Amino acid sequence: MFKLMGKNSDVILSRLKSWRLTDGNGTEGDNLTLTINADDIDGIPPKGEKYTVYLGQVKRDVFEISQRSIELLPREIKLVLTVSPFSINDVTGYRERKSFSWDNTTLSQVVSDCVTPHGFAFFVHPGLQKTVIQHVDRTEESTPAFLNRLAKQYDAVAKPVEDKYIFVPIGQQTSATGADIESITLSLPQGNTTENTHFIRLSADLDGRSEFNGVRAFYVSTEDGTRQEIKTGSKPFKLLGKDKNSKVEAEQACATELRKIQRTGRKISINAPVNTAAFAEGLVILDASFPLAFQGKCSIDSVTISGAGLQPTRMSISATLTGE
Repeated sequence: MFKLMGKNSDVILSRLKSWRLTDGNGTEGDNLTLTINADDIDGIPPKGEKYTVYLGQVKRDVFEISQRSIELLPREIKLVLTVSPFSINDVTGYRERKSFSWDNTTLSQVVSDCVTPHGFAFFVHPGLQKTVIQHVDRTEESTPAFLNRLAKQYDAVAKPVEDKYIFVPIGQQTSATGADIESITLSLPQGNTTENTHFIRLSADLDGRSEFNGVRAFYVSTEDGTRQEIKTGSKPFKLLGKDKNSKVEAEQACATELRKIQRTGRKISINAPVNTAAFAEGLVILDASFPLAFQGKCSIDSVTISGAGLQPTRMSISATLTGE
């Protein structure tokens, strides 16, 4: 059952016609849309109003109203909520474009410097905490834009959840709070047709996985100015086009790209009955009841859950088959 906790949440829930919740790998894609029957009311909740959202007993996140619209026929109110810390006033400058540079530091320190001024605790995955950054520039970028760009460099996801900012590798079984996520498993129902309310639709790209088994990159030695090569994995190698600033940076770039190659398989689109434990930074396992081409472990890229009234109806998952 869909639940809201916040000011006038009982009124909203009693008039709720439909809703759609989207959870993505990143800060910009997380949102909740509510369509509310407004036949005999004139009041509209103000921007910035906060609501804690639950699906059953699973807490999804804390959202704030960011957009509002109203229609006359049918008379209804539509609210779009974005995950906190969206703020109309943005008193800490979370979305302000700023410039800064770091030298000889760690990834954990960069994340800390970016988010602690805005009131966040933060969680950087242990495998990334001590990653050495010899130099990085933030150039006229907002905090979420810069951290999203940095996350892509390390095949990770960076996003706020409540008062914590997380930075974790994509596909890790680590939730946005730093706790382990329980993988969800899907099975085909008997008689998988659209007449069956539990039907599952699947589609998959046939040529998603890279043919590379290794990665190589170059850097210029500060000792003698020569161009040096770094290799990770085995043949055939993928060449990273831009020379790196140092041996350490080249090694890290190769390791990250190889992990991405090994993680990234075919793209899978899933439409299925709702599982309230499906989160964008989690995993979904398609068991042996599926045809062989679909079976395996998938890294969830985004989840959209929709409902009518208070009841969840269907979920859509975009995922990447990891090949495991």
